[in-house]
Amino acid sequence: MARFAMALPNPLPAINLHIVGGIALFALTSSVLGSIALFGSDRTARPIVSLSVPSLADSASVHASLRPENADTHGPIPTTSHNAEPSLSGVHGLPSAPSTAAHEPTSTHQPAIPQSADALGPTPIAGLTEPGPGGLLPKIGADGQRPSSAYARPFHIEAGKPVVSLVVGGLGMMKRTTMAAIEDLPPEVTLSFVPYTPDLQTWISRARASGHEVLIELPMEPFGYPDTDPGPYTLLSTASSAENTRRLEWLLSRTSGYFGVTNYMGSKLTASENALASIFRGLNHRGIDFLYDGETRRSSLTKVAEKEGLIWSTADRIIDTKQTIAAIDDQLLRLEAMAIQNGSTIGKGFSWPVTIKQLKEWTGSLNDKGYQLAPVSAVIKMRNEKTSNATTTHAPEPAGASHH
Repeated sequence: MARFAMALPNPLPAINLHIVGGIALFALTSSVLGSIALFGSDRTARPIVSLSVPSLADSASVHASLRPENADTHGPIPTTSHNAEPSLSGVHGLPSAPSTAAHEPTSTHQPAIPQSADALGPTPIAGLTEPGPGGLLPKIGADGQRPSSAYARPFHIEAGKPVVSLVVGGLGMMKRTTMAAIEDLPPEVTLSFVPYTPDLQTWISRARASGHEVLIELPMEPFGYPDTDPGPYTLLSTASSAENTRRLEWLLSRTSGYFGVTNYMGSKLTASENALASIFRGLNHRGIDFLYDGETRRSSLTKVAEKEGLIWSTADRIIDTKQTIAAIDDQLLRLEAMAIQNGSTIGKGFSWPVTIKQLKEWTGSLNDKGYQLAPVSAVIKMRNEKTSNATTTHAPEPAGASHH
């Protein structure tokens, strides 16, 4: 069994007996998870769940237990020796040559899901996929259409009006908070899903049926790995390009309908230009955008993204590092100020109940305050167009060019 730690929306201190019972029941009926342990971080917004996965394919019986532990997402998580991710040379649990025999493709048959007036179109879109190790992989269409544009929520940014964009992540593992994010937040809020989520495609379809564009979260190597372990398909600074590409393709083939990806952890990986290069190249090759959560500023990200031609941006603030109403409201006010100052801002949070509650109230007030709430894809596109235009405008003239 591979054991790892990853994001989960509900903080343990807020769990009452009824919720614990609901979590246990959900875990027992999930087909992918072996065992679950919840614990939180005192310094960051990220909840952590320790998962035991019997196999990397989505089939297993489940046994669940809940236990609190003190942990930090960027520090060691208490584990026993058998909990650690195997060394790269062994790559236990990862097939050396992924195949559909090892990982059944994601079914394109979906149960009937109610469609709102804001619903986005069905997925996958013909011509934008090809077979992959875990299902269907995104690809750029023969006509040049990119999944990043095909699956983004259409939005027209009004010139001269400050733009606010929000991403709520850690979704899919807990039904209650995932449904709250889908149903309670306006469709302009982008939702981000954990790739290990059971029945991930159904959650993606539910989110799109309510009008939300979606991201999936790429587990990336943090400092302290493997004690702090984002999962069996973590992208590693020490892995070969071929190995990271194999892991990336499994993650990308978990579902369809997302316009981009975002990082989960990654403090060590994002410091490695060599490791980032193959990952960013793979994303650009498949027409997928990237959003970095901005927790650790890395010049390597900008350098490598520009070299590989990746469309990307960085979130400006994590809004729920402290999960209190006052702290979240303070961060939202800071987002408003940044939007006025810079023209646009991106806030990123996790699916804590308090976060969803405050975002529901705050987003309802934005229009009256003179802001426009936009999906994050629109802000990424706007920022990259500005960067491209600025580069073109200030590009040096070719040698020997004459002035007229």
